[in-house]
Amino acid sequence: MAVLIVGYVARFSELSLQMYNGYGDSAFDLGIFDQGLWLLSRFHAPFVTVMGRNLFGDHASFILLPVVPLYWLFPEPQGVLVLQTCVLAAGAVPVYLLARNRLHSTALATLFAAAYLLNPALQQGNLDQFHPEAFLVLSIAVALYAALERKPGLLAVAVVASLLVKEDTALLIVPLGLWVLLRRDRRWGIRIIIAGLAWALFAYGVVIATILGTATFYADRIPFGGLGGFLSTLFGHPARMWSYVRSGGRPFYLWQLGFSVGWGFVLAPEVAAIALLSVAENVLSTDPYMHQTIYHYSMPLVPVLVLGTVMAVATVKTNGARLIATAVVAVCAFWSCTLWGLAPFSVQRVSYWDPSGAHVRSINAVEAALPANAVVSAWYPYVAHIDHRTGIYLWPTPFKAEYWGATKQSGERLPAADQVQFVLLPTHLNPTDDPTVLAHIKSQYRVVKEVGGVVLYQRIGP
Repeated sequence: MAVLIVGYVARFSELSLQMYNGYGDSAFDLGIFDQGLWLLSRFHAPFVTVMGRNLFGDHASFILLPVVPLYWLFPEPQGVLVLQTCVLAAGAVPVYLLARNRLHSTALATLFAAAYLLNPALQQGNLDQFHPEAFLVLSIAVALYAALERKPGLLAVAVVASLLVKEDTALLIVPLGLWVLLRRDRRWGIRIIIAGLAWALFAYGVVIATILGTATFYADRIPFGGLGGFLSTLFGHPARMWSYVRSGGRPFYLWQLGFSVGWGFVLAPEVAAIALLSVAENVLSTDPYMHQTIYHYSMPLVPVLVLGTVMAVATVKTNGARLIATAVVAVCAFWSCTLWGLAPFSVQRVSYWDPSGAHVRSINAVEAALPANAVVSAWYPYVAHIDHRTGIYLWPTPFKAEYWGATKQSGERLPAADQVQFVLLPTHLNPTDDPTVLAHIKSQYRVVKEVGGVVLYQRIGP
């Protein structure tokens, strides 16, 4: 297992750093978290100008606070990318321990640890820049292990850590509490359910509502116009709901989730069912990213499905049948990783510019001319490399607001446009990059450096 974990960390740390150095990471989302963490490490309010919202108003991800000291030691985004990989790899430990205890076999436990690390949703999410959900993968894995093995102290710590990751973690914690109530300890189950619901209400109704002015920025992800429309469609027009669920690649998404563990959890699905609400959230969302395994939204489902499969296989009576069931899981894990993962033998490859190529050298040369903490508006692949400043905007914001704040100012010129000192762009902008905005402001700026298709403009005058 140790060899598997070290191999995973080596592989995905290398890929993560290559992606970053090759400008494969962008403003959304690495730039958001990198600027927010850098601001906190410098004792500034975490108002992230990349997105125009407070870091904790966008999501109540207070699990990020313990990451801040990393920026005192290594103030670069590569640090959190490697940390993310290590945290995800560590999720194999509770998988291994539970499998060894329940299957009474080191070999079978190792195969389940491998199945976890081979999971394409985990690997793809690992390379989806940086997200706090990585911490939820480890904490929910530990929480499940603690619940199954009757370790209440560890369970309490893991539940608290899970809730601090995000406001909607209750979708995993409440079902976990229900399982504990029914199968382990009634009082602990009630406490976990209350904690999950109370945190969700507090995060949405107090933290986010106070900072952002609304309980959530993402209500439009509920189909059919919101909760009321969703419920009326579900009960009044079930055929329309069924048609919706069958569209947008959702059935294939469900197939991928199940196939990656050989559908082994169906032998005894009650533990894997803890993921049911989170799976439903992803499947029903209007955001297509949420029902694709290549994005971070699916990462927290992986340990639940793998641990649920361990428990299901443990119900098989004979050692021979357990060996066959585990072999099926391992084969399907390897097969799914080959098709959809990012292992060396996978058919997919990560897309980014060559870190040692001429284009990347040109970008780095132009970025070196930027003064520290100058206010900048930059093209989206460049932002994550220059966001350690109090004012960094994703072009064409703030000259024309896009994906900024509560989006009520979309298309408007923001007051911050008068503070932008530098603009960093490719020499040739595509139509989607708003070249008309550059044409409108170009007389106010002069070219200070241009290398290999990358140009830095500086405001003329004070």
